[in-house]
Amino acid sequence: MTGHKAEHCTICGLALVYRVQGEIVRCDQCGHREQSAIGCPAGHYICDACHSDRSLKRLPELARETTAQAPEDSLEELIRLPDLPMHGPEHHAMAGLSLLLASERTGVQLPKDYIEETIRRSMQIPGGTCGYHGACDGAVSMGGAVSMISGATPVTGLARGMAHRATASALLSCGDAQARCCKRALRKTVAAGMAFFAEELSINFPRPVEQTTCADISRNRECAKGQYPYFRRNRKSGFQ
Repeated sequence: MTGHKAEHCTICGLALVYRVQGEIVRCDQCGHREQSAIGCPAGHYICDACHSDRSLKRLPELARETTAQAPEDSLEELIRLPDLPMHGPEHHAMAGLSLLLASERTGVQLPKDYIEETIRRSMQIPGGTCGYHGACDGAVSMGGAVSMISGATPVTGLARGMAHRATASALLSCGDAQARCCKRALRKTVAAGMAFFAEELSINFPRPVEQTTCADISRNRECAKGQYPYFRRNRKSGFQ
């Protein structure tokens, strides 16, 4: 599985194909059959659970080790998760987790298992939803973070509505004209979260310690490059 760029097929390294309609496929690792519009032109397929298995096992531990005070800094630590692919459902929980970790450090009381619960909820949404359902789950995780703080359920009117507005705020930020980039979506979601948490929850975060510099430009064949500040800062520092 190693040795190929993680944004391509993890078995043979070919660029993945994103079809308009799904077809029945079988996971080459666990044998699970499901319908998917994403696959390898050579016929290989890895389900979301197997795709995320290696990195997600380490995510709770990494989240607990994070000492950053600002959600942007927490996010950059989570993005350095070992074995994290360029794209994929492994990213889904990270924006919400970053906001929750920073909220806890301001004194917000959260459920004891909020890290595991945030990951569990985020992994219920399949990869590719940003294009196929119009809702990047990196952005949806901000609504999940607000839900965690407010205790929202399907029958809690005000809290449920606030979680919806949180997701809407993040989705508006992520609804650009570029091809998907999980890491860009996470950064834009956390930026949207700063204003939303201050206005709706009276949670004010400190400024990040360092400016964000993307280290994954060479891994992303659809990178928007100069359209976003993460690339411009890298370019000034001589990154190619």
